[in-house]
Amino acid sequence: MKKVISLSLLFILLLCGCSIKSADEYYSSKEPEGKLHATISIDCSRAVEYKGSKRKKAEILKPYSVSFADGESVYDLLKRACRENKIQFEYEGEGDSVYISGIDYLYEFDCGDLSGWEYSVNDKFPNVGCAASYPEDGDTVKWLFTCDLGADIGNVYKGESNG
Repeated sequence: MKKVISLSLLFILLLCGCSIKSADEYYSSKEPEGKLHATISIDCSRAVEYKGSKRKKAEILKPYSVSFADGESVYDLLKRACRENKIQFEYEGEGDSVYISGIDYLYEFDCGDLSGWEYSVNDKFPNVGCAASYPEDGDTVKWLFTCDLGADIGNVYKGESNG
């Protein structure tokens, strides 16, 4: 009997120490604003054009101004923009190795073996993951869905750095 009471008390204490938010509270909460600003957009035009695709809307997020602090990554900007605009996204990995596997319920391989999400900063495709790329004030970040390993969105990998 003492074990049941002890476990119950432990559970209650854990709940009291946790911050539980509803979906609306989570998505409406804004991160502290930084002094720097960038524009971010999310587009899946290639998925809309893909044979057999059921997607009808290409523009997931129109160009959106997001503030950030020095030292935040492209991943941080995506996370903030998705939260503020109630857009679902999923990722894998941690640290500098974060990989975006899905945005707005559109995932890698949904449009063939070479499909997935890529990003550009000022129309250049960095050769590092989004959590290891640090935007500067005034940058434009675009998240684009590719169906052809980047060739259909202007990122043709040639074995060297793209910027």
